[in-house]
Amino acid sequence: MRTVVLRVAALALLLLLALVATLSVRTLQRLPDVTLYLVRSDATSFTLEPVHRRLRAQEARREVAVQPSEATVWAALEAIADGPSGEEVRRGLGSEVPPATRVHDVQLEDGVLTVDLSADFTAGGGTASMLGRLYQVHYTAARPGAVEAVRLLVDGEPLVALGGEGILVDQPWTPPPGALPRW
Repeated sequence: MRTVVLRVAALALLLLLALVATLSVRTLQRLPDVTLYLVRSDATSFTLEPVHRRLRAQEARREVAVQPSEATVWAALEAIADGPSGEEVRRGLGSEVPPATRVHDVQLEDGVLTVDLSADFTAGGGTASMLGRLYQVHYTAARPGAVEAVRLLVDGEPLVALGGEGILVDQPWTPPPGALPRW
């Protein structure tokens, strides 16, 4: 009788452990794996706001041989070009990165992340829009501990100035300490 009770208790414990493991895996699969920066506008200014999403970045770049951190940035940049989710729109968030913008390449070397975007990134918009898209790409691409600076290319060429106003683009750009930009 004692052996039967011990076996039942052991089986119950194993089932409980299996349940806990399953719940843990499901919970981890729903946790965000990337932070994007979207734009919030009010009557007189714009600010960046971090948004946490689950993108499954490693699956997004199967056809391109990139490091996991590069795949994460690639997926995040594509996500800001795709724009905010419905819930993010309801919260008043948007993206200044043109939807046609494509990521050609992402390479991380010695803490400097080089991002090559399509020429669509430079199309349309005024000064506020151009600043917004630069900030979105820079802050989304910067990864504390992995990415110390971001270098932007457009169709393989370094981006020196953006827009008709000629906004100068720091190359490479290093995130300043402190608060997110307001423009």
